[in-house]
Amino acid sequence: MKVLLINGSPHEKGCTYTGLCEVEKTLNANGIDTEIIWLGNGAVRDCIACGACRKLGKCVFDDDICNEIIEKAKTADGFVFGTPVYY
Repeated sequence: MKVLLINGSPHEKGCTYTGLCEVEKTLNANGIDTEIIWLGNGAVRDCIACGACRKLGKCVFDDDICNEIIEKAKTADGFVFGTPVYY
C-alpha cells in the first residue's frame, strides 16, 4: 500500500510539512509506504474541463507539478492533503 502526502504550503519545511511528517511516521509504523510531495511556489494551471486528459492520460498544460502528481497518483492507494491555516 502507498499513500501520497501533498504539502500545499508555500513553505517547504514549515508547520504543514511537520504535520504531514507526523502522519507519515504513523503510516510507516503500520507498514504503509509514503511519499511527501511539496507543491512549492510554482504555477499550477486550473482545470478547464477540456477532457484531453482522458485521451492523453495527462494534462495538456505542462505546469511545474500537475503531471508529475498524476503519474504518482496512478499507483497510490490513498492521499493526505496538508494545507496551512493562517487565522
